[in-house]
Amino acid sequence: MHAAGVARSDDDAPGPGEARLLASGALVQQIAQAAGLLVLLAIVTILARRLSVAQLGAYGLVASLAGYLLVLRNSVAASAVRAMASATVTEERARMFSAAAALYAAVGLATGLLIALAALAIAAFLLDGGLAADARAGGIGLGALTAAGIAASVHLDALRAERLFVRAASLEIVAVALQLAAMLTLIFAGADLSVLIAASGAIPLLSGLLCGIAVRRAGLPFRLGAEGATRTRVMAIVPTAGWLLVVELCNLAMYASSRVILGAYRSPASVGQFEGPVRAHNLLYALGGALAVPVVPTASRYVATHDERRLRELVVRGTRYTLALFVPLCVTLMALAEPILEVWLGARYGDGAAALTILVSYWLLYGGLIVTPGFLVGAGAARYLGRIMVVVAALNLILALALTPAVGLEGPALATAIPFALAFPAMLTLGLRISGTRLGELARRAWLPVYSLGGALAAVLVGLRLAFEPDSLPAVLAMAAGGVLAYWLAFYALVLDARERALVRGLLSRA
Repeated sequence: MHAAGVARSDDDAPGPGEARLLASGALVQQIAQAAGLLVLLAIVTILARRLSVAQLGAYGLVASLAGYLLVLRNSVAASAVRAMASATVTEERARMFSAAAALYAAVGLATGLLIALAALAIAAFLLDGGLAADARAGGIGLGALTAAGIAASVHLDALRAERLFVRAASLEIVAVALQLAAMLTLIFAGADLSVLIAASGAIPLLSGLLCGIAVRRAGLPFRLGAEGATRTRVMAIVPTAGWLLVVELCNLAMYASSRVILGAYRSPASVGQFEGPVRAHNLLYALGGALAVPVVPTASRYVATHDERRLRELVVRGTRYTLALFVPLCVTLMALAEPILEVWLGARYGDGAAALTILVSYWLLYGGLIVTPGFLVGAGAARYLGRIMVVVAALNLILALALTPAVGLEGPALATAIPFALAFPAMLTLGLRISGTRLGELARRAWLPVYSLGGALAAVLVGLRLAFEPDSLPAVLAMAAGGVLAYWLAFYALVLDARERALVRGLLSRA
């Protein structure tokens, strides 16, 4: 796949239909992910004002298990999408669906049991009294709901394998809206903490059921059948899924253990103060995950058809676009960390500003498509990615245990950011090698314009914060949203060429 001596130009770009498919899929998936995160942030915001800090900490410890313990589902999902997308015959993709459905059912059961057991452990060792009782009951309910949701979500991934990205993401948005309505009803009706914890994991089930209806209405040939779930087809999914499981377990060890370690060394109140930085960080984490939705099947198809030219252009253009999405968000969260936390959750949560700044900093590097798990897995590099992530997770655990007792909230944040920063050169080298992309071209076309504008945005936001000291929601929101919007407008006007601007206008008009 190496073609370092071949000249590249805009003529290497994928055709307009392919570019529109990828861009629209990524755009709507980002909207779906953003909608889900905004709903979760809204729910946490309301809970922070209706619960005690200790209760919010208990909610965070248990409710977050549904996200962190989706490691089995996430590993099987990306591998199943890759396997279905790589099958060039529709009938074979349908048979792969049956194999995937069998794996999803098994994974759902295993995940539900893990959630319930983890909740019982948290209740026994980290909580007491009423908080422990709510954690036990809520965790068992959450496990049952998650098990059903994972089994149903095979229909969502079937739509993605068919590259019906917009339809799948639109149904996810509907599921998010239903989840918000349900949670708000429960909160304002005064439901017990255990009920709120259990109901927090309903989105996978809702989206899976809606996608199942869409699959049948569209007449897609995805039906469960024993003839499809053969050992050969299952084993076409499992090896890649195994390495993806390593990656997901590493992410679990890093992101989930931060709360546990902080709670063990400090208190549930400390975990509550860390909730704001974690939730804001999860915005970036989820946006990164959204990129995998169109990238995994697309990169898999390019590799399967030996389309090296499109794979290289996917890397360069994709990195430029995804960095342009991540950099202004990271810069804004870092420059305005304290006022954002205080107007969002309340003044008592402002102490988490330094942790938030540190926690999101490494996304300035990992916002680039070339180092995302979605691209690396789609290009067939899951094994190498897994090995790197094992090292990152081990260093994270060592640093978290060493730093948290000494520095408190900032300990888990440093333990996350430092290993990822150290691993970035290895991830970048891997992406360059499998795509045949030149480092100089990536720096010139992606890094230089994106980071130049990011530095200008950081200077402006810091200057405005020092000058005006915003302390109200309208002022902070205007400064944050205005900065991000100004960055994107400058990127559109100064960086994109005429054809790219036409593509953006077309996408916005279609939206």
